[in-house]
Amino acid sequence: MTGNDRLYFEDFVPGASWEYGSARIDEAPMLAFAREFDPQPMHLDAASDQARMMGGLIASGWYSAGVNMRLLTYGMLLNSSGMGAPGISKLRWLAPVRVGDTLTGRLEVLGRRASSSKPDRGFVDFRFDITNQDGVSVMEQVNLIMFARREPGAADDDLSGSRIVPPAAEEFPAEANAAQFGYVDDLRPGVVLRLGSYAFTPENIIDFAKRFDPQPFHLSEEGGRATHFGGLSASGWHTASAWMRVMTDFWARQPAQSTPKRGPGMGFDNLLWLRPVLAGDTLTYFTRIEGARRSASRPGWGILNLRNYALNQKGIPVFAFSGISLLEARD
Repeated sequence: MTGNDRLYFEDFVPGASWEYGSARIDEAPMLAFAREFDPQPMHLDAASDQARMMGGLIASGWYSAGVNMRLLTYGMLLNSSGMGAPGISKLRWLAPVRVGDTLTGRLEVLGRRASSSKPDRGFVDFRFDITNQDGVSVMEQVNLIMFARREPGAADDDLSGSRIVPPAAEEFPAEANAAQFGYVDDLRPGVVLRLGSYAFTPENIIDFAKRFDPQPFHLSEEGGRATHFGGLSASGWHTASAWMRVMTDFWARQPAQSTPKRGPGMGFDNLLWLRPVLAGDTLTYFTRIEGARRSASRPGWGILNLRNYALNQKGIPVFAFSGISLLEARD
């Protein structure tokens, strides 16, 4: 899509597709993100066993998602009536991202739906494909974005391809019933772990937004108050990256002699930003075991299905996603 006209809900035609930008992966910001949010050896130390297993130093998947968000913001959202995203249907990390790579984003409009309760807005369903300089797909993402309508309340029959469904009601326990991970053989559905907390300040919200998600409601209190967020609001990717940080810290606190090894994450499904995270909020993150089984194709490893979520200081759920990861099995 080209031109300087501001994009509204009606401008996103199902089936349309275009590139929205490219970015080179430089070492300093990649390492800075890893130190702040994902300090695993494969993201920080090229000589580590983890990095050697991955063929060298690799970017955190959450960093790749942040880079894509920045591309999308400058390449489309700042020239649109975008009002934020309610969640991510699916994200897959398909290939490692390394220093020196150039990532290019391409989007496809999958469908759209006018809001049934708020006639001034609608939801557009996108697929984002991110490739490197060799044409290799490194990440795929499917999600909704909310846009203001040029003609509020007008009929909208262009719903082809729309897969938009409301999220199902969920329960998010506020108390843990276990203290640490076990080997995959020891875990049972229903185990809840309290990972830790993260405080969202005006300073860290704005710093993250400048690097990855420079939309007005993430950059100033005034910009946030002018929207339905009602104040300075953290980027959803900041909320997600903070989960990675508290998860990593939780793992580091576990007894080394009885802690199984973790494998890399492969992606996630059904990520929901349930309500805004505002400056001054503190989120407490939990993970609930949904399933655990030995892998049939990877001896010594198991498949772990998790529902991760966060509650704010009032105990209100604000964030959730389902993840799949590898976890060591007993000998």
